Amino acid sequence: MIRIISDYSMKKLIAFNWKMYPKKAADIEGLLLAFDDANIDTDRYEIAIAPPAVYLPMIADIFYEVKADISLAMQNCAWQSEGALTGEISAEMGKNVGADYAIIGHSERRMYFGETDEMIGKKVSAAIKAGLVAILCVGEPLSVRKKGKAAVKQYIRKQIEEAMKGLSASKAFSSKRIIIAYEPVWAIGTGNAATPEDAIEVIAFIRSILNTSYSIPTARILYGGSVNAKNVPLFVKHDGIDGALIGGASIDKKELKSILKTLHS
Repeated sequence: MIRIISDYSMKKLIAFNWKMYPKKAADIEGLLLAFDDANIDTDRYEIAIAPPAVYLPMIADIFYEVKADISLAMQNCAWQSEGALTGEISAEMGKNVGADYAIIGHSERRMYFGETDEMIGKKVSAAIKAGLVAILCVGEPLSVRKKGKAAVKQYIRKQIEEAMKGLSASKAFSSKRIIIAYEPVWAIGTGNAATPEDAIEVIAFIRSILNTSYSIPTARILYGGSVNAKNVPLFVKHDGIDGALIGGASIDKKELKSILKTLHS
């Protein structure tokens, strides 16, 4: 239904995570108008929206009608493809209603729903098996950050290694079926984003893991965590960062328009 850009090696991904907003389906139109009015440089940027799952079919139909060059993402998925699992949504279900991506392992899922690295690894595998691109979120809490850089690197390495279990890492990356989003937990929803320098240092470390442990020299790595209209250019226009995963700012219409404005050129 929604076309995923197959050759995006030079494009930066800007993914908007709407979390549990908006409350009313009627409010979606106002948010989507911001994308309709934006003159995004599609030669440089790819756009994805991750709405609550109940809105996926509706937004997919809207995009299909207007032939929008925007992808949809699930905010989560079950690691099973089916079963007596009340309240769960499989990756296949998301794929069938128009999703191309699935956000996996967001810190809010880890923190509030007790998702472990093992569970997240199973979800990554399920998303890839269903034909989705998994956006794997990794990032350290403030308690780890305070212990120093070595502790941060050890923490993130474990998250990546656990998530990569159970799938062919080389195949997953070479087929562009997995993206890493570095989201330091201490920055999410706090208004205190990491500095571009801090983000670049950790992202470079993530790249080194992918290269040395999985023989994958290239992969898209995003930054997320209190990204807004003011700081988004610092991240998305940096050569070492392949895009952004934007949360709260993406459901504020004024802020969203300002963010999209930065993607004109």
